[in-house]
This record gives sequence, C-alpha cells and structure tokens, in this order.
Amino acid sequence: PSARKLRGGKRIAHLLFYITIKKTKASQEPATSRGISKKRSEARKTMSRKERKKYEEMAKHHKPKHPKGRRSGPPREARKRQRTRQRKRVRFATAKQPLPPFFLFMAQHRPGLQKSNPSWTAVETVKKLGKMWHKQPVKDKEMYKEQAAQLRRIKQKRKAQFRA
Repeated sequence: PSARKLRGGKRIAHLLFYITIKKTKASQEPATSRGISKKRSEARKTMSRKERKKYEEMAKHHKPKHPKGRRSGPPREARKRQRTRQRKRVRFATAKQPLPPFFLFMAQHRPGLQKSNPSWTAVETVKKLGKMWHKQPVKDKEMYKEQAAQLRRIKQKRKAQFRA
C-alpha cells in the first residue's frame, strides 16, 4: 500500500521506514525515488511483525511538523471575505473626525500668512499661527469652538443616519 492509503500512525510508520531505507541505500548507490519505493515495498513484504512493531513505536514518538488541528476554521476564500468585511466595518470608525477649533483658525489664517511670507517653510508658518492663536482674545476663540461643536453635531447626525 502507498503512503496515501495508510491512515494515521501507520502512515508515519511507513514514512519512517521509507526514510531509513533511503538512508541505507544512499550509501550504496544513488537511486531515484521510484526505485527506492519499489525496494521499500519489497522489503516491507518480507518484514517480520516484530520489525513492523518497531517502526510503529517510532511513529508514536514522532512529532509531526504540522499538527492535524492546524487546518481548522473556514476555508481560505471564506477567511478572505471575512477580512474584507472587517476592513469595511473599520473604515467608518476611522473616518475623518471634525476639525478642532485651532485647525479651523489655521484654515482661515494660513493663506494670508503664506502670501505675506512666501519664503517661510510649513513649520515656520504653523509656529507663527500657534503664537497668533494664543494671542487671540477669548471671544474669537469661542467663535471657533462653536464652529467645531457644530461640525461635531453634523458628524453625529450623519453617523446616526448611516447606522439606521
């Protein structure tokens, strides 16, 4: 019987027997796997029960590289669909958040600052905008905070409509 037809421990015992024959024959002469298989089956026919038991014992102690439980779970295509579904679900959760008050302030004042100082880098521009923000009176800051709150409310309404 071929290795495919044998079940469980018998298959492993058969393979171990095959490996030992291959090692002993390798020292004598180079052979193809077909030739080794032929010799193996002939030797197995003449093998005593005691010898067969020896290989079965070896198989009991043999630890396979990939345990049988490894292929549990859905097949590959189903797992792929699950991953794409998960990605789609996450997309809405990671959608853009409404802008905070400082960013609204920057969006309004950055173009004018860049026109007046074209040689400035982006970092220098943002530093200057930060200083301007801290110098703003509380009333102006409140205006930007109200705009940000309004944007948050709009975002929450859209989110509720999307879920419904």
